[in-house]
Amino acid sequence: MRKILLPLAVSAMIASPAVAREFAGPYVGAGVTLDNVQGSGPAEGVGVSGVGGTAFLGYDLPLGESAFAGVEANIDLASADEDNLGFEAKWGWGVGARLGYKLNESTALYGRVGYARAKSGVKGCGSACNVWSDGVRYGAGLETSLTQNLSLRAEFSQYNFEDDAINNQAGIALVYGF
Repeated sequence: MRKILLPLAVSAMIASPAVAREFAGPYVGAGVTLDNVQGSGPAEGVGVSGVGGTAFLGYDLPLGESAFAGVEANIDLASADEDNLGFEAKWGWGVGARLGYKLNESTALYGRVGYARAKSGVKGCGSACNVWSDGVRYGAGLETSLTQNLSLRAEFSQYNFEDDAINNQAGIALVYGF
């Protein structure tokens, strides 16, 4: 993932399209994630990874010329499974806030914090073995415009759930602003 994110960050800071997406108003997006779910507390040492997907929608408000703040809702699909223990990450959703700063006309760096809820279970057990977990999501990302309405986002988030599970998630997404 580092081989993708570092060149993206460097090229985003150098490139400045003539027509850049504003970090203001409504937007929707979809992307691919890499999830790494780790146990803590009694589940210390248990870890699973998988590729997932994310879809989100949000609204950004400008705060002066270079800063912006916004709200965002997301839904994630997960595939982090562990065959020996039968653990299966399923899906989740969340809401949160972003606070960002434009590095140039086309690229912004932002931080996020929010609420997350995720469903996991035991393989082959059915709905009786599913459990919902509540937690806090925080992270940071870089978003750069490709056209007036389209941008590319690279992000790292950590989800800390109440049941001693932590999901470290890296993602790349396309964002369409209205």
